[in-house]
Amino acid sequence: MPVVELNGIRKSFGAVRALDGVDLSIGDGEHVGVLGPSGSGKSTLLRVVAGLETADEGDVRFAGEPQGDTPAHHRDCAIVFQHFALYPHMTALANITTGLRYGLGLPKRAAEARARDLATVMQVEHLLDRKPRQMSGGQRQRIALARALARQSGVVLLDEPLSGLDAQLHSVLRLEIAAMLRAAGATAINVTHDQLDAMAMADRIAVINQGRIDQVGTPDDLYDRPATLFVAGFIGSPPMNLLPVDASGNASFEDVWIKSSQPVTLGVRAERLTLGEPADGAWRLTGSVALVEPTGLDRIVQLRTERGDSLAFRCPVHRSPAIGSQVTVSAPPDAIHVYSQTTGQRLGGLDHADLAVVHRA
Repeated sequence: MPVVELNGIRKSFGAVRALDGVDLSIGDGEHVGVLGPSGSGKSTLLRVVAGLETADEGDVRFAGEPQGDTPAHHRDCAIVFQHFALYPHMTALANITTGLRYGLGLPKRAAEARARDLATVMQVEHLLDRKPRQMSGGQRQRIALARALARQSGVVLLDEPLSGLDAQLHSVLRLEIAAMLRAAGATAINVTHDQLDAMAMADRIAVINQGRIDQVGTPDDLYDRPATLFVAGFIGSPPMNLLPVDASGNASFEDVWIKSSQPVTLGVRAERLTLGEPADGAWRLTGSVALVEPTGLDRIVQLRTERGDSLAFRCPVHRSPAIGSQVTVSAPPDAIHVYSQTTGQRLGGLDHADLAVVHRA
């Protein structure tokens, strides 16, 4: 049985529809990332699960039990907030134990014993006598996480817990938090706009867009087979190249026409494009180099085609072209995804029934 079930969740703020029919099931011990841009509804979704907001329609269930009439402080969940939300006048030990003593009713000795055990596991036992102002951002985040895990709730909710940290600490804590949650056996929902956080920490990711979930899948599912144009353009760095096919069947690729019963867009990942003369059967295109972005191991090259399409490809450092030069790149046909321009949905590969590929003479 799923630990958390969301069924047809809708939530509006005046004329703004924040959530528009969200369905999601999360299994025992599963870590699910809710990924989307600002304003997509992801934080509202987390607040509805926590009971801090009431859904206009639909229901939230924990282990099969409806939560609509259960107030936030009685729900079996704990929250790690974006800005830590530690009591500034209390020590770290008091921050961890206050909820245990006054929320769960644990005796002081039992609450402190649980807090010290967890602090040792998280390697912050030396901070328990300090107040938040005496800690770094990473230390405060560990205490906030310890406070949430100390409740031993069935569900842990994380509201962009890493967004306020510097890049180096961000990457370290990303892995540490994921490991701690798994070691605790916690079922977790992590709301984030950072796809690297979602990819690294989650077993599955729900991509949310304008209050609706576009796709739910493993990180590999989302990267290899984006279900919609939105997911294709949101997941990946750089995101998937999207090349609309015009009414005459022309895309940027030079050696084919596309005949379709509906308007379509072709998608191809940057790493599937190869610089230089194409292999047999590959599709090619030529353009002018607009930008070269160093990334250390390789270069991301932004190309502008004759049609005006912009796309990115990766190339080795030693083969990096000069800005302004004309280059040819190619892709194997099996690297190309086809999307409907009307619905935004992925239709499949080039073997889709509505599609005919005509090679130019």
